[in-house]
Amino acid sequence: MTGELWWVPSVIVFGAVLALVALIVMLAGRRRRQREGVADAEAADLARTASIGLVRADDVIQAATDELGFAIAQFGEKATGDFAAALAVSRRQLGDAFSVQQKLDDAMPDSAAERRRWSEQIIELTAEATARLDEQTRDFDAKRGMELDAPRRLDQLSRRLDRVADRLKSGAASLDRLGRTYDAPALAPIIGNVARAKGALDEARSAADVAADRLERGATEPVGEQMREAERGLFLATRLLDAIETGEDELHIGHAGLVTALDAAETELAEARALRDRHEEADTSADLNQVIAEAGRVLGELRDPTRLSHPSVDLARLRDAMDGLDVMRSAARNRQLRLENARTALGGALLAARSQITLTRDFITGHRGRVGAAARTRLAEAERQLALAEAEADPVTALDAARRAMTLGTDAEALAHYDAA
Repeated sequence: MTGELWWVPSVIVFGAVLALVALIVMLAGRRRRQREGVADAEAADLARTASIGLVRADDVIQAATDELGFAIAQFGEKATGDFAAALAVSRRQLGDAFSVQQKLDDAMPDSAAERRRWSEQIIELTAEATARLDEQTRDFDAKRGMELDAPRRLDQLSRRLDRVADRLKSGAASLDRLGRTYDAPALAPIIGNVARAKGALDEARSAADVAADRLERGATEPVGEQMREAERGLFLATRLLDAIETGEDELHIGHAGLVTALDAAETELAEARALRDRHEEADTSADLNQVIAEAGRVLGELRDPTRLSHPSVDLARLRDAMDGLDVMRSAARNRQLRLENARTALGGALLAARSQITLTRDFITGHRGRVGAAARTRLAEAERQLALAEAEADPVTALDAARRAMTLGTDAEALAHYDAA
């Protein structure tokens, strides 16, 4: 019996495998259907958004067409050229969007990916078309607002023009006053500002007069461009006159800084003269005197009350002169310090050299027949260097000689001990 049912386990295993495969296929199909359902839902949402965008874009274009007609009647074709061009582009984009929509509406079945891609194209086209026309409409709404408010703004503009015109005299007076203290290069950035401001004001006044005349006659021509032109001229004139005041402040600040620098330079020059007068080296005193003379000449010229100033240039010139003086003063101080240090060390060096030479001479004398020429030669040179050190007026040179005498005396002693050993 057992042998006859050998196939039963295999059937059970095979059945389990088939059940598992069926389960997997069923789950995969369910997930696929879920994904397809999500994709279809997303495509449907995009299609609805695209449809709404088409309707809105069509309405906006129709409204913009009417708006353009009103704008041409009010502002003229030249002023509305950009509006007309924008409308033409938006119409072409709307036509392209309707063509894509036709693909969505035809009887041919489309995949979810195709429907989503076409809907995105429609949304993009209609959004661009709508935004372009909205911008143009806002611009002309602003222009109409300017036209409606033109009488009040023109009155304010006229008063501002009068106030800035009054500043022309004070600007000219400031330039005259500055010209008595500062040279032409210093005033170059602002010297022509009054004339340029007057020209800008004249152009602004002319544009404002045209606008006022149109308003007074009740003309249909717009005045917004003339108002903007007048405001641009007013702004330029104001900026030019402000620059005179700012330039005057900067020149005065620069001049004050120059005066402070000159006072400090006088102090440094006095210190340099004192260093020159007490310095022990004639060459160094002569070099120092040369830069002192140059710095003094520059200071004298910059202090001249009849001279027109250029603060930044004058300060740079003074700085160059004082930099040269500082370099020479530093070198002179170092040389003077070296002399003083050498003078302090010289006494000890001479004493040490004398002692070493005496010690070596006594040793050689005590071993006269045994010490050779090398030790005696070094001792003779040591004595010669010591004599030079004692006779030298320059403490630095004397110190060097004394140290050489000490070294030679030490070498002579070492050779003498070697010979005598």
